[in-house]
Amino acid sequence: MINNNQPNNANQIRTEQPRPAPLAKLLALASSPQRIWSKASLELAGLWVALRLGTSLWAAIVSQWRPLTEREQAIALWPPSAPITAWLERVLLAPWERWDVKYYIWIAARGYEVGDGTTQFHPLLPWLATPLAWIGIRPLLGLMITSSLAGMLLLLSFENLAKFDLQPATARVSTLLLVFSPPAFILFAPYTESLFLLWAVLCLYWARRKNWWLAGIAGLFATLTRQQGIFLALALAWELWESSKRNWRLALSNWRDWLSIGLVPGGMLVWLVYRAIALSDLAVNLGNWHTLIYSLLISPSADKVVPGQTFMWPWQALGLALAKLASKPDIDIAINLILGMGFIVLLCIAWRSMRTSYRIYSVAIAIISFSYHTGPIHPYQGLLRHLLLAFPVFIGLGAALHRPITRLFMVACGAFGMFSLLLLYVMQTWIP
Repeated sequence: MINNNQPNNANQIRTEQPRPAPLAKLLALASSPQRIWSKASLELAGLWVALRLGTSLWAAIVSQWRPLTEREQAIALWPPSAPITAWLERVLLAPWERWDVKYYIWIAARGYEVGDGTTQFHPLLPWLATPLAWIGIRPLLGLMITSSLAGMLLLLSFENLAKFDLQPATARVSTLLLVFSPPAFILFAPYTESLFLLWAVLCLYWARRKNWWLAGIAGLFATLTRQQGIFLALALAWELWESSKRNWRLALSNWRDWLSIGLVPGGMLVWLVYRAIALSDLAVNLGNWHTLIYSLLISPSADKVVPGQTFMWPWQALGLALAKLASKPDIDIAINLILGMGFIVLLCIAWRSMRTSYRIYSVAIAIISFSYHTGPIHPYQGLLRHLLLAFPVFIGLGAALHRPITRLFMVACGAFGMFSLLLLYVMQTWIP
């Protein structure tokens, strides 16, 4: 005879068991394969820390050969001297104070000033560093903290994005190809690339998970970090089209999801409104394409940073760069052209292994990068770090490069190029 006072099924037994204490839940999560800080995540975090220290040490060593800032000139690299905080700043921060970093320091310290070139730079990186300056942290350190945290999160996010298409081991290869590519040294500098790439990766990651509004918000922040974020709208639109099974009726029925694409150019709109209201730096000039782009999308004072810059058809800009290489070759144009064309070769290798949305975004980035002419002296200034924004190429490369020796060779060559370009950056003999 069944005793009705006893549980007669598994559900009853389960409900009568005591609930685990919060600490037990936390320990169970920590031991789960799906825990937040998995072994793979810890490995990537460790890799980032090692490269953060390694690039800073290398930059410090190089800086003693050509000390450019007042702190580098006043304080010896070795031995350590008092006050120790000044010495640490000389070793870890001062060697990175080159080129555009000076503009970001000015913005974080005193805000934007119309006419001095600062309005060419999109605001999210210095805006994130500004609160740190309010509590007494030096602007350069605040910028370094912001970009470094973004860089670590970028590695974690990028590998998770790659895992949508690749096995974990192959996704790790793609991550290594990215972080050891020659222009990747800029991810360790207080520049915008690490922050931009973090938002761009998250945009595609959430699009792949069909979290369209989160993807749109990430695209907004990417555009608020760099102008190139606007091209994420193309990738997001294609992912939505694929999600609708390329059916117009189904796409129209999901019209609310399509509205999320509008958030991506929303980042540009936020910046334009700020320039117009807070800075009075917006006076649209419809004279020609150059005046329209620079009065509306960039800044009328952009020539204060890079004299003679303009956009033209990529074959025209490439022709001018090749003419400069032939007539007056220098290390700047040689590096940019050789590695820039090398990146196009890698794009071709990765092409078959890339999703269509990744192809669209990467081609758009490549076209705009090769269309940016920066004057007759340095016609392709910034080309490599602009091409680095086409990060899906490295996902395709991970899948396309099958042989371990080929992968190892690519990573080794990339690492050599990265530390070589860092040397030239600190010496200020090449413009990144």
